[in-house]
Amino acid sequence: MPVPGRPRHALTIALLAAVALLPGCGGGGGDGGTLTKAEFVAQADQICKQAREKFLAAQPGPPSNPQQAAALQEVLIGTSENELSEIRSLDAPADVKPALDRYLRAREEGIALLKKGLEAAQNEDLSAYTAAQRQIAADQVKRLHLAQAVGFTECSRPGGSSSGG
Repeated sequence: MPVPGRPRHALTIALLAAVALLPGCGGGGGDGGTLTKAEFVAQADQICKQAREKFLAAQPGPPSNPQQAAALQEVLIGTSENELSEIRSLDAPADVKPALDRYLRAREEGIALLKKGLEAAQNEDLSAYTAAQRQIAADQVKRLHLAQAVGFTECSRPGGSSSGG
């Protein structure tokens, strides 16, 4: 849904911020015992990395019409919900849980914004879609800091970037 007179890169930035919402797909929780912090972080980071790769492979560029935007939102929502489920299935150590809970709440808020974006795209409401994308992008730094507080290096990192965001 390009906006006339606006650079396409603005949508790409919002898209990358949305990708950073993605949790992961692949690798579930363990063997029934509590993981060490290092094990937990490594497994969760792998989940996040796989989700980001899956999304980027499925979406080579920003959407150019409402139907593509809706399809993109559906992929993001499904992948994000799957990631959250997989991270929650890991047996996090007690010392990580408070920071993890804050991070997961922020991710849930991001998923709610993705759902608003989906509804807006389905209704061909460019203004509401753009507003949801802007809010996702605006909250990106918060999610990144919350992920880092847990110890994650891959989670909530913008897609395609190795520096975080």
